Amino acid sequence: MNENEMNNQAKKRSIGSAFIVILLVLVLCFGAGAGGAYLVLKTNGASVITTTTSTATQTTTSSKKDASAIAKKMTDSVVAITTEAMTTSNFWFGSQVVSGAGSGVIMSSDGYIITNAHVVNGASTIKVTTSDEKTYTAKLVGKYTQGDIAVIKINATGLSAATFGDSDKITQGQTAYAVGNPEGTFSGSITSGIVSALNRTITVSIDDDSSSSNNDNNQYSQYFGRTQSASTAVKLNVIQTDAAVSPGNSGGGLFDSNGTLIGIVNAKSSDSNSEGLGFAIPVNTALKIAKSLISKGTYTA
Repeated sequence: MNENEMNNQAKKRSIGSAFIVILLVLVLCFGAGAGGAYLVLKTNGASVITTTTSTATQTTTSSKKDASAIAKKMTDSVVAITTEAMTTSNFWFGSQVVSGAGSGVIMSSDGYIITNAHVVNGASTIKVTTSDEKTYTAKLVGKYTQGDIAVIKINATGLSAATFGDSDKITQGQTAYAVGNPEGTFSGSITSGIVSALNRTITVSIDDDSSSSNNDNNQYSQYFGRTQSASTAVKLNVIQTDAAVSPGNSGGGLFDSNGTLIGIVNAKSSDSNSEGLGFAIPVNTALKIAKSLISKGTYTA
């Protein structure tokens, strides 16, 4: 092999080595990028590897509608409710005042508000705070414990009433927002989810102050007093949702993606191992009861 041939072979080897080096660099860079994305996603609880390219960034649009455009519409129509109930006199401490909290939905601009019967049962005083932080004393118009619906009235005008929808037309999987006063402290809160299921049947225990089954002369009442009469087991047909529901949300609204009322929130699962199990009375049922309570003071199923 002459000198020229040897030089050509050396050049070829040099070019090949350079190509291998470049290829290795590219592989390492790609691997580092994928590994970095994987680490970030793993840190946030995901396990999908994603890589980026020089093309336009791709974005994933959530199927859940942004509530910012309808938030005010919903929160303005929901009120915070606080109640006080007086226990009967007891041996140790005498009569005591017991406080409670819940939510309500404005039915009309002149002050009619729909809530749960269990929110106001036994209450000697009912206070309502609207979204503009004005507080009113409410009177009980009527309640139907077997349906867990009550109507109260405040002396006010120009209120932002909810837009009532048709609960017969809602579908499983559609967006749902729960609005209320969780923990009796965080009024005007919105949580989001979906309609998990329709036509669920649940049984709830509601203190019924109209019952006379509790004996005031028993030893428990004499020593500890009581605030309510015996509890009543009530079977209800409800909407199931995974929108977060907490104590204090009772009587608040379940809304669709347009801010239209589709249900009155009334319960959540009490099982500590369960998550995303909230329930609401369909608005068609609630409104039928409420209208009868306003016009007649009673409701007959």
